[in-house]
Amino acid sequence: MSKEESIPTAMVRRRRISLTWLVPIAALIFVGVLVWNQTMRERGPMISIVFDDAGGIGKGSEIRYRGVTIGIVRKVRLDRGLEGVEVNAELMQSASGLAVEGTEFWVVRAQLSLQRVAGLETLIGPNYIALRPGEAGAEFQRGFVALNAEPIAEPPADGSLRLVLRTDRLGTLASGSPMLYREIRVGTIRDAHLADDATGVFVHIDIDPKFVPLVREKTRFWRSGGVGFDFGLFSGLSVKADSLEALMMSSISLATPQKKPGEPALPGAEYELADEVDSDWLSWEPVIELVPSNSTRP
Repeated sequence: MSKEESIPTAMVRRRRISLTWLVPIAALIFVGVLVWNQTMRERGPMISIVFDDAGGIGKGSEIRYRGVTIGIVRKVRLDRGLEGVEVNAELMQSASGLAVEGTEFWVVRAQLSLQRVAGLETLIGPNYIALRPGEAGAEFQRGFVALNAEPIAEPPADGSLRLVLRTDRLGTLASGSPMLYREIRVGTIRDAHLADDATGVFVHIDIDPKFVPLVREKTRFWRSGGVGFDFGLFSGLSVKADSLEALMMSSISLATPQKKPGEPALPGAEYELADEVDSDWLSWEPVIELVPSNSTRP
């Protein structure tokens, strides 16, 4: 036997991959594809919003509409002209219809003063961006310029009654201040502006649909709210406030006489706003049937 014949020859066999490993790998790939598809379906359009001041807004801040989060801020940076702040945000797919021409954005911050109380949820949580959508069917839009404050509400379309009060000064009244009847909120102050000849101020108010019958031709309006002090030699110091809500902010109260109250008020009717209440007005006790809550004014 030769030496070459005595040396064994090594045989190399390829190791086969067990099919049992393919099952979990395929399952992981399948799950990954499902997650990716779901993520892509939920992702909506990227939009750009330019603010004068985006204080309190950063990466991860929310965009909310009707109290629901519908978008997330992805990037915040100065704009190219260094005159504003550009916020890039991603909307959810379900909210993509809000990125249309006419949509208005603003930052919600806490406001606590004698004139206005708003955004109190941001005292214990982060600031966020709110919006008011444009008209349905408007064209899609990616770039927006934000408002510096919450926009003034448009004239109501829910049956509310909008009236105008004339006064020589605005004082501490502000948008959002309450309208009160017997210390019950029945409406809201919407806005105010100077008369065309600058001789006075017009205050626009909305009376809620249910309380529209309270307002007649002879209804009287006066400034209320705040705190009043009275000191007597024998009675001591007394403090008066119309209501807790009126204590927090200025308000307007109204009363209607029971005798000859006049016809129901028409939209846009003008009334005088008195600085103080007449004692006779507080004694008026008309019987007025209110509109049910689920009804609207014809």
